[in-house]
Amino acid sequence: MRNEEEFVARALVQYFGGPCVASAADGEDPPDLYLSFSTSRVAVEVTRLPQFTFEPDGTLDNRETQDSFGMRLIENLNKEIGPLLPADTHFSIGLSVPVKNAAKFRRELAAFARRVAQKPKMGSYEAMEIEGAEVSIFVTPLRPNAEKIAGYVSNENASADIGMNCRLILNERILTKSAICEKLPKPIWLAMLNDSRHINDKFYELEARLLGIKHCFQRLFLVSDKGDVTELIICA
Repeated sequence: MRNEEEFVARALVQYFGGPCVASAADGEDPPDLYLSFSTSRVAVEVTRLPQFTFEPDGTLDNRETQDSFGMRLIENLNKEIGPLLPADTHFSIGLSVPVKNAAKFRRELAAFARRVAQKPKMGSYEAMEIEGAEVSIFVTPLRPNAEKIAGYVSNENASADIGMNCRLILNERILTKSAICEKLPKPIWLAMLNDSRHINDKFYELEARLLGIKHCFQRLFLVSDKGDVTELIICA
């Protein structure tokens, strides 16, 4: 089993009463795993709940891929330029993604940070546009045990409508996995891992009740990044 499948398997075993009641074993992919009880065995398919962006051409893209690009840039700036800052100085960097040209953005961002690092003024705020994306640097006092350079990433193509995002994500994952698993022997359950920092489990639980989709699964479960399990109710 992959790491996320093992994590979900452990969470489900605990949810149903622990190792004395249930056990998990690898599946044929599909399904990803089997849950065994004293007198029965159930197939379980596992999937992560991705975060989408709405691209200008009307298609969907993976938000995690775009956001990770920005976070890696900030981490690299901390390694390369952080040591150049005075001992008491911290850079809080804000980036917006996606960008038009990743390589050019990377070079110009580093040049911008180096320029500010030459004479950093405590409390100053500088901003500029690079390859169609807004970039800012806020110079603040360094807190104990903090990185010299840290920051955040905003996604220009992400929707602020949490309810719509939840329904879209659930609809896509359930229907995609149902098409893969519909010919497998029943019963089969679907366990969806939510390890996103953007949407908590309660939103998914509430929005699932508004979906009206048909699928092949007998039960649907949501597993949080802490291992908490919630059964979702969807009215087909």
